[in-house]
This record gives sequence, structure tokens and C-alpha cells, in this order.
Amino acid sequence: MENITNRLIVALDVPTTEQAISVVDSLGELVQYYKVGMEAFYGMGHAVLAQIAGRGKKTFLDLKLHDIPTTVARTVTTLCQFSPAFLTLHAAGGSKMIKAAIGAADEWAGKTNRPRPKLLAITVLTSIGERDWVEIGYQSPIRESVLRMSVMCKEEGLDGVVASPREAGAIRALCGPDFLIVTPGIRLLPDEQGDQMRTATPAQALKVGANYLVVGRPILSADNPREVAASIINDMKPAEQEATI
Repeated sequence: MENITNRLIVALDVPTTEQAISVVDSLGELVQYYKVGMEAFYGMGHAVLAQIAGRGKKTFLDLKLHDIPTTVARTVTTLCQFSPAFLTLHAAGGSKMIKAAIGAADEWAGKTNRPRPKLLAITVLTSIGERDWVEIGYQSPIRESVLRMSVMCKEEGLDGVVASPREAGAIRALCGPDFLIVTPGIRLLPDEQGDQMRTATPAQALKVGANYLVVGRPILSADNPREVAASIINDMKPAEQEATI
């Protein structure tokens, strides 16, 4: 298990490279992992990944790949060269797409003799509620859908999933201790939701089995981001101890 300070992933949901690197520098030794999502990657390009790595930090590359298997496989091969620690794709792409992604990452690692990124599947976005899920066309409740997706990903050999804290405990029970669970939708107070429907505090998420927590807005919008990050880490410590007893 990662050291507690390495289980916090800060989302660099900002529009410029200067802002992103300013966040990394201000948090210093407190945070080792940073999420680079679509806004950052498409706006800043892959150079931001090199700047993060140059500061000794690791990247959670959250591009949510979702396309036909061949396209996803080729994209995974391309993205592996940037050495992200984690790379995301949509579980809704299905088992064939997942197999293709794993095969591409493994092949790249074999050819380059470099470690491949951990591949994580997005299950259901934390912004989606039950009404939204039905509107899209799904018949099963969100929880049931997330669990079905997680089991499929586990069976196909994926490293883990991204899921809300609400489903993390059941995923852990079904998929075992070695399956990675990354939870967004982390808020410092239970009543802070923003545009995310299925949220939890850091302590709640760890207690139910999450390995990593993704936090963006509560840190980025704070007057003192470093102070908030330190507070989150302190909140995580007793929960981690309780979860491992």
C-alpha cells in the first residue's frame, strides 16, 4: 500500500501550464500524484506531463478513452511514451476494447523495457444520478451497473476502476484486495457536492476501500491550497489505520 501522502491525487483542472505548475510547486512534498484530464491535456499538450515529471511527481492521465478497440490500442501505445502512472478508459467500451488496451500497454512495455501505466476503467461518472442514468437508456440502477462493470474489468485483467465512494466498498468486496479503486467526488464536508452527485469525505472513501482519492476543486479554489491538502491528508490518516485493522 502507498504511503498515506501518496494516496491523494490532485486534479490539475486549470486552463494554463503556468497555473498547473504553480499548483504543483505550491503543494511541494505534500502531494506526489497529479491528475491531468482533458482540459489540461488538450489545452497544454503533453509538455505539461514532462514538467510535472521533472519535479519528481507522477501523473494520473485521465483521458477516458472510449472508441473502437484498434483506435484505443493505438492511442494507448502513443500515450505510454509519456510515462503516466495511471491511464483511464471507459468501461462502457466493453471487454474487447479493454483487452486491446491491455495488450497494447503490455506490448509497449515489452518492447521498451519500461513499466507501463496502470490502466483504470471509468465506471459511471460521479456527476450522474439515477434519473440521468435512466435518461441515457440504462435499466439497471447505477450501483448494479458499476459492480457489473468492475467485475468485467477484473476478469479481463485491468488494474482497477474509477468509481464513486458510494460503490467502492462493494467493489472491494467483489474484486478483492489487489484491485485498485480510485475515487473522485471527494469533498471536505458531507454537504459539499458541486456538480457531483455521489460524493464522500476523504475518511469515508478510505474506510470503504478506496486506494486513491482524486481531489480538485476543494484544493484549487482554496485561499491556501497547501493548507487544505494538508488537512485532507490528516483526515485520511485515521481512516487508513482503521481500514487496515
